[in-house]
Amino acid sequence: MVLMRFRIHSRILQMETDVWALVPGPEPLPKHGEAESWKVLWLMHGGVGDHTFWLRHTAIEEIAGAYGNLAVILPDAYGSSCVDTASGAMFGTYLSKELPTILRRMLPKLSLKREDNWISGFSNGGYGSLYLGLTFPESYGAVGAFGAGDKADADFTKIEQEKERLFGKGDLHDTPYCVSKLAKELGTSGRLKPIICHGCGSEDPWRDMNETVRDAILSVPGDPYHYEFRIWEGLGHSSACCEAAIRYFIQKMMGK
Repeated sequence: MVLMRFRIHSRILQMETDVWALVPGPEPLPKHGEAESWKVLWLMHGGVGDHTFWLRHTAIEEIAGAYGNLAVILPDAYGSSCVDTASGAMFGTYLSKELPTILRRMLPKLSLKREDNWISGFSNGGYGSLYLGLTFPESYGAVGAFGAGDKADADFTKIEQEKERLFGKGDLHDTPYCVSKLAKELGTSGRLKPIICHGCGSEDPWRDMNETVRDAILSVPGDPYHYEFRIWEGLGHSSACCEAAIRYFIQKMMGK
């Protein structure tokens, strides 16, 4: 695969942003013909990382490169948890609307089809993937959220100022930042709904938060998300779990 590095000015954020992209190289050609568009994985990093995390700590290039027609987009979310923040920085809109528009101009082989665009992440990036997939469901055919609980259930005692910057004051359960609420509202609406693949390691210290989200999504009548929850035995909130989860999600979505 080819690693491309972009420095993009975001009009929405009014700042320069970093984005890396792993795209199929000129050889070998895609298995189903040179003219085929690339399927796209929008891959979000966790709270203590940046856009370099997946390349530095997992085998994402090897995993994605095995398919020949999959591009992986690695944006820097700058500690935003991928949301339109309460303080006014519209990172969610940037990631789901502005950035895809910009990159598709520069990389015209990125598929425009919703079913070919998937969003995934681990930890804060997993929460962000759920938030974006449920807030902008017309943009993504699937969500892969791993090590991902709901910020509405998080303990912000030691980082109250950070919580207020991102999500505002007070209880988050009745706000757009509660992914359990988003899942229930979207699930009973007439809007499109992404497939959701969710899970964590058996030793993840926040496993209970993942299971709370699981229970909320499973409570939506009719299983509109074709929801799947997986536990990776023996793994914690770690790079090893990141790699196992993203390998599984890509295999699932590529049908191989």
